[in-house]
Amino acid sequence: MDSFLKGIRSSKTFEDIYALRTNLFLDQKIQKVNYDKVKIGFINIPCAGYGDVIQCKKVFDYFKKWYPNASIKVCSTSKEKFRNLKIKDPIIELTSGLIGYEANECRKFSQLTLNYKTQFDLLLVIPIINVSFDINDFKKLIPYATRWNTYVMSEYNDVENGPYDLPVGIGKENLGLFFEYNFKYNKQKIIKNPYALIYIQESPNWGPHSNYCYLSFLEMISKKYSKKHNVFELVIPTWITEGLQYNPQLISKSKKIMSQYFKEVTFITPDGEIDFIKDKQTGGNRRRTKRVSRRTNRVPRRSKRSVRSRPSKSFKTLIIRGDILPKPRDDFVGLMKGSVNDILLTGNESLVDTLTCCPDKTIWYQTAPWKQNLAYNLYLETGNINYKSFKTTCGTIQGTSFKNDVGKLIRENDFRKKGKRMTDSIMIFNYHLMKDKQFKKATELIESSKFMDTMKKKIDKEFGK
Repeated sequence: MDSFLKGIRSSKTFEDIYALRTNLFLDQKIQKVNYDKVKIGFINIPCAGYGDVIQCKKVFDYFKKWYPNASIKVCSTSKEKFRNLKIKDPIIELTSGLIGYEANECRKFSQLTLNYKTQFDLLLVIPIINVSFDINDFKKLIPYATRWNTYVMSEYNDVENGPYDLPVGIGKENLGLFFEYNFKYNKQKIIKNPYALIYIQESPNWGPHSNYCYLSFLEMISKKYSKKHNVFELVIPTWITEGLQYNPQLISKSKKIMSQYFKEVTFITPDGEIDFIKDKQTGGNRRRTKRVSRRTNRVPRRSKRSVRSRPSKSFKTLIIRGDILPKPRDDFVGLMKGSVNDILLTGNESLVDTLTCCPDKTIWYQTAPWKQNLAYNLYLETGNINYKSFKTTCGTIQGTSFKNDVGKLIRENDFRKKGKRMTDSIMIFNYHLMKDKQFKKATELIESSKFMDTMKKKIDKEFGK
């Protein structure tokens, strides 16, 4: 209690006082009594994609390992996404009353309902997205929430919507990345030839960068791997698959790049196969319309003249695979593991999964406007100059030799080391808040005060100077 009072009296602002929740016990070793039977609620409201769900799951697994006697529950608006990722942990649903797959996406807390009778001792919002945290809005979802029992975690290197109690990401001021304990992935068995993997987002709301990113990577790997392999494959996401079918400009630019390095290009879609580029000596473009099962991703059988089964040594062949993604995470990580050294990604957890499974790979990264700080810190930690500019971060044909110290990045940015020190401090603080009446009284005096000088007078009167 003395250290808490000392911290209160030395604080200049209320934010300094609230920071005591995370840093007051940073140097104290946690004990079983500090987390025994503590009820912890993870509040997860994803906003597009699966990264926010995966982040929540990883931290949930950390807490289960670190604090085994605690009762930990996930409350999420996207139970379906957890199940799509084959996550079987119980999920308490947050609902908005709306209908549809995206009905609860990106919702305010005040728009949601939590039907769960048990009261949590500790609440962790993971992550907060697009807006700064508002405790008053959060109280409309969980009325007993306070600044003393509620903590907020950021996305990686988010500098727009702080402040955060648990700022995660790369760099000294952040708590690191969510590397995983013994994650098991499925070895990919779909593709027999060497292949590259692209997994980036379409960007209609923030300009044409996604097309530029894809084309930059395409040119780089075409030049590099056409020299090494007679038959090469490229796995692409759904939006590029659609673009290569219906976007004339993207089709034209892609063909221009591919034709410099490959004599034949076969495009496999979920609905069939297309001779995207066909060498004039072997005939013109044809479209094959045999159906492919979307569930099993089974590729139609081809004739004995198949370029994949009997590639000609005089030709360089590219096979574009638009029939594979999306995949569950354990299958997707297997695809990443089996791909060639160069990989193009976006998304925080795809980045971390690649660093975890495949630290020897060269990660090319789609830098969305809100991820520029993450990309810049990637540059600072790895020395990879390509991360400094969106013009080079997706792949550059000008050069292939550059520093890329991912070993340093992994060693110095592991949440299991940097973050646990702070979560231990939170658990110890919460223990005192629950068990020590003087602790609780001090927080009540702080909450009832509008001004620092008034608050400190109340503290002196209650506890003595």
